[in-house]
Amino acid sequence: MSAKAASGIEALLSKRLIFVTGKGGVGKSTVAASLAWLASQRKMSTLLCQVDAKGDLQRMFGRSAIGFKPELVRPNLWAMSMDTEAALNEYLKIYLRLPVLPRLGPLARAFDFVANAAPGVREILVVGKLCWEVRESHYDIVIVDSAASGHIVSQLASPKGVGELFRVGMVVDQTAWMSDILRDPKTTGVVLVSTAEETPVQESVELAERLSAQTEVSLALVVANRVYPQVFSKTEMEVFNWLADGKGSGIAAKALGKGWSGLIGASELWNAMAETNCRYVDLLKEKVAKSSPLVEVAEVISLPAGLGLIAEVAESIEAGLA
Repeated sequence: MSAKAASGIEALLSKRLIFVTGKGGVGKSTVAASLAWLASQRKMSTLLCQVDAKGDLQRMFGRSAIGFKPELVRPNLWAMSMDTEAALNEYLKIYLRLPVLPRLGPLARAFDFVANAAPGVREILVVGKLCWEVRESHYDIVIVDSAASGHIVSQLASPKGVGELFRVGMVVDQTAWMSDILRDPKTTGVVLVSTAEETPVQESVELAERLSAQTEVSLALVVANRVYPQVFSKTEMEVFNWLADGKGSGIAAKALGKGWSGLIGASELWNAMAETNCRYVDLLKEKVAKSSPLVEVAEVISLPAGLGLIAEVAESIEAGLA
């Protein structure tokens, strides 16, 4: 690995808290797991947290379930799933010196009432748990498989919003240090994942604008995921077009048999998808990755979700940051 390649990924992994987000279905969980893999391979103690307990991390790491208590899934790599009731219980134990309760009962119902009435209260439990892990230095880095693009902004804006809502008292003191962690670009960053297609790219443009306008968290990296690479040269496509026009059909039939027409159709389809992806990657560069790096991760067809895919995507991200 060259010094330049090391500097690109090292700059990203020098942060303490990374939120990975994007439209549902674009592969943000795989990207989050791949970044955690890269950190753990560097012998950094790494916490990988999925905000959605129904996420894919357990399947990727071959586990039946991943709970709120961090579990070692690979050397130097712990994984957990966020649970707001468990986070509230932990908060009460740490800050109010209350005993851990098997069920919060009436207290949980009271919390639900307040959370429904006051925007940001529920979200701050998620962000607060993650920021607390950073502040206490339990891990070298915390990587978050965050909520999809429709919810991440409200989570990241919650400390500031709750602080402005209550203004005085212990709540303000708690939100102040969270905001300090989130607003520091050397500590915290967002990795925005998108496929190179119309709807995900449009959502990514809107999300980048909202992150800038409504939160204090900086955009650290844009990942164009599952991009179809250009595998045929211009000359090769000219040959395919010549065959498709029928001019060389006799030669092709003799050389390739009955399957030649399918080969031509497949090459045209692949080339069309690659050209479409290229246009949307350019749009991501222009509209989203204005002052942050962008890496392309090629479509991986042969590997199912699991450690093999994680390692493959990790290698692409590292190479893209060279």
